[in-house]
Amino acid sequence: MSSRDCVLDLWCMSTSTDPAADTDADILGPPLLEGVRVVELAEEIAGPFAAKLLADAGADTIKIEPPGGDAARRAAPFAEPSPHRETSTTWLAYNTSKRSVVLDLESAAGRRILQRLLADADVLVTDRTPSQLAPLDLLPEHLRERYPHLIIAAVTPFGLLGSAADWPSTALTRAHASGSAAGVRRNLGADSGAPLMAGAHVHEADGGTALALAIWAALIARERFGHGQIVDVASTDAMMNMDRVDISIAHNDGGPPARPPSRGGSAFGGRLECADGHLIAVTPQAHQWAGLIKAMGEPSWAFDDNGNLIDRLSLGEEAGIAIERWAAARTRDEVFRALQSHSAPAGPVLRPSEVLDSEQERVREFFETLGHPVAPSGRYPQFAAHWTAASRAKRSAAPLLGSASSEAASPHLAPWTPVQARRAGVTG
Repeated sequence: MSSRDCVLDLWCMSTSTDPAADTDADILGPPLLEGVRVVELAEEIAGPFAAKLLADAGADTIKIEPPGGDAARRAAPFAEPSPHRETSTTWLAYNTSKRSVVLDLESAAGRRILQRLLADADVLVTDRTPSQLAPLDLLPEHLRERYPHLIIAAVTPFGLLGSAADWPSTALTRAHASGSAAGVRRNLGADSGAPLMAGAHVHEADGGTALALAIWAALIARERFGHGQIVDVASTDAMMNMDRVDISIAHNDGGPPARPPSRGGSAFGGRLECADGHLIAVTPQAHQWAGLIKAMGEPSWAFDDNGNLIDRLSLGEEAGIAIERWAAARTRDEVFRALQSHSAPAGPVLRPSEVLDSEQERVREFFETLGHPVAPSGRYPQFAAHWTAASRAKRSAAPLLGSASSEAASPHLAPWTPVQARRAGVTG
């Protein structure tokens, strides 16, 4: 038996769904971030996504919301037919495993309570710019002096430093500033018009991913050196780090990447429509092109009179039409397996329902069903990692607005009582 087979056998044993063989409770330790307390002062996507990743890894995450709630609560689409602040799918997706505390930070009492929460916290996650933090008495350099143990983690459009630190922006302008939006237009084959932004907040989540990784590193550094620090992530920088090769292509070629052909298929393969769905084939290299031709049964049009394979660029549009017809006559799975068996890179374009029902994701237990008091129960993605010596954290759906205000803020309300604080509008 190979070492790889041994590893796989051990992995299967550790992830067995057989109750008789399940010894996880005896083997695994607590979630990796259990005991870490995070205070989140952020809205919409990047900051909340970073805090969600920490919460899903076991951190006790307190989300500070204004009296009207996070802006994401008002973002369509909604899980119910009519808009409701508890059923925005954006809100539900980016706020699992958190506790919601409503604080009016326009009031001195609300700001005082937040400071007391920070005194007991390990991490502050914020997306506020310096000019927004200053009136709240939350400038990172001041917090660092006040709470030496605290990790002050900011994800802002252009970072905390520099002349652009306080520039106003939107998700669209951030995507343009990073160069990411232009690549989307090219990848869609558009030959004119304004650049586009990819949907589903994909660029915004890049900043949250970068911040979560940086926070985790800062927590390790604190264990080693005994003090917190300021973590400064610019969303635009994170987008460029995660950019889908467009910037590097432009740099190496001295200009923007060439526009792909307008047709879905080409001599390179590209987007192919099969009998039951779509597939992407990427075959720009000679051996990949040869694999595509082998998968098709070596049609005569691909060879010259001497039996040599014709260069794909010499065939152009006619080859693209033939490839499209070949794919259209077969199922997506048939085309995928044929291409893969001949070393022609390809991947099926899966529908969301297919991803949710994937056998691979079922084995990995990636999607977990979480109940919610208002929204329908749904399947939510896990933290995208397994640990062999740490258990996964117990997760919960996104919290109701202010549901943890009394529990989390009560120890810090003096001289107020919880009832007085609510009546005064300081908490909610």
